[in-house]
Amino acid sequence: MGLLFSKSNITTAVLLCGGHNEDLNPLLRDNPVCTLPVLNRHLIECTVDLLKSKGIKTILVSVTKDESFEMEHYMEALRSNSGHKIDLRYFEEDKPSGTAGTLRNLKAFLGAESFLVISSNIYFSNIDFDGLFSEHSSKKAALTVGVLKNRRYPVEDIFVDKNGAVESITVIHPSRDRRSPYTPLGVYAVDPIALDFIKDKGYFDIKEQLIPALKAAALPVNIYEIEGYCRPVDSVEDYFDLHREVLFNGNFSKGSMTEIAEGVWAGENISISPKAYIVGPTIIGSNCTICDDVQIIGPAVIGDGCTIGKRAKIRESIMLSEFEMDDNASIRYCVVGRGVKLFGGDSFSNKIIVDNLKMADVNLIPSHYEFNGIIEAVGHKMSGYRYSAFLGAKRLLDIFASLFFLICLAPLMIVLAIAVKKDSEGPCIFRQKRCGRNGRDFEMLKFRTMVKDAHDQQKNLAAQKNIDGPMFKIKNDPRITRIGQFLRKTSLDELPQLFNVLRGEMSLVGPRPLVMDEMKFSPSWRSIRLKVKPGVTGLWQVQGRSEASFHDWIRHDVHYVKNQSFWLDIKILFKTIGVVFKKVGAY
Repeated sequence: MGLLFSKSNITTAVLLCGGHNEDLNPLLRDNPVCTLPVLNRHLIECTVDLLKSKGIKTILVSVTKDESFEMEHYMEALRSNSGHKIDLRYFEEDKPSGTAGTLRNLKAFLGAESFLVISSNIYFSNIDFDGLFSEHSSKKAALTVGVLKNRRYPVEDIFVDKNGAVESITVIHPSRDRRSPYTPLGVYAVDPIALDFIKDKGYFDIKEQLIPALKAAALPVNIYEIEGYCRPVDSVEDYFDLHREVLFNGNFSKGSMTEIAEGVWAGENISISPKAYIVGPTIIGSNCTICDDVQIIGPAVIGDGCTIGKRAKIRESIMLSEFEMDDNASIRYCVVGRGVKLFGGDSFSNKIIVDNLKMADVNLIPSHYEFNGIIEAVGHKMSGYRYSAFLGAKRLLDIFASLFFLICLAPLMIVLAIAVKKDSEGPCIFRQKRCGRNGRDFEMLKFRTMVKDAHDQQKNLAAQKNIDGPMFKIKNDPRITRIGQFLRKTSLDELPQLFNVLRGEMSLVGPRPLVMDEMKFSPSWRSIRLKVKPGVTGLWQVQGRSEASFHDWIRHDVHYVKNQSFWLDIKILFKTIGVVFKKVGAY
């Protein structure tokens, strides 16, 4: 089959609005990142306008069903604003398919020409795609990856032991061993021939699966350095920094806004007291009221429909729509969620401020250089206290339950260990490094259920794999020993993990611990599941384990992390008992 490339320009784009942006969770919750406002315009609106200006005629917007809460509303608004100049189509997927899997599902709509694929979490300004299109066409590539050039990257590695002592320092050789100076941006030019290398069903990723498949077929996959300003938004820190950078360089769409003072832009129907003191760069949304003696120091963004009370002070902060600030309140270096109200006298600095916090909101947001906490505006409750109480109760349950079961089941575990040792050559306990919370490695324990050289035989059995996704598992695996079959059917092989729980490396309930390579297909899923301790059991296990598909596995892990509670753990533990006795999905 020959490559196509009848012309260098591309007129169709796919906008991928799925994925999990866990570090944006307090601001987004159930909505995809493309609905996040940037300078009071939704990110998807900025992207659609850019693509339209670059000659794109058709945009296919794909959203996973779980993340499409308000997408119909946004799509209708986009269609109205775009007029008849662009064909904007919306597709809702029932399950996560992966970045390449989404292209497979849209194959009937993509036609016979090359097309553009863009992740929806990128803010673009002054980007010229013509170079990408021309490079893709001239080199007859099956796929061209848009990249950013890193401004700096490490030229030295330092290795330390567990006590923090230096073991060695390695200077990376500039001509051979230096790390790549490029970072994939999430922008691809794709030839239709690439679609033939995507599996007909199951989860499939562009970076981890499609590109290797194209390379194995000797089809060209190239990179192209994107020029102009573009910024991926993967965390609240990214979101905050994006606003600062764009406001300072002044290169953003003014739309219907009016410059009411130097560097101060305002929307329609606003009321600003002449006694207010505002220093740019600052954007004030439509339908806002700013009262007497208010002080606003930019860079700052005030969303639509906000009210700022008398003598309130705002410094270098971002406020989403319908924010209310009573008299004498003050915020510095904050990001404030939609609909939040601050009461008179409130004063917050370096905080993410939202209402109706969930337990997971505290866990999902990282603590980096800019924000030192999340606060719930209503009642001024620091959610960290509640989360600490939850973690304390969960840890107590882990300690007492694991101790209880280890004492009660000690005779059985001794018998099983002897049986494993006598049944086949090798140790009775299988030890493997797995990823714990925040990606820290630990040694997970299990009763050995396979022959001694099981790992060496895995490559020869790859074609017999029964489940999709990264995990290797097959029915009637010839590597499983006789006693191993019994242990797997009854889940008794997991009993030694009670020691992992007692040591604090695992919890009774949580996502299953995996090695890093088993999570590479979906980095967003990997990131969110590593926010919590791995568990002996979890939602995926009680929903069918090996019989559940990879996209269900993703969905269950994400649901658990975003909805953690003590009672959810208790519920899962009781369900686990039933699943074990019924031997559901155990092999």
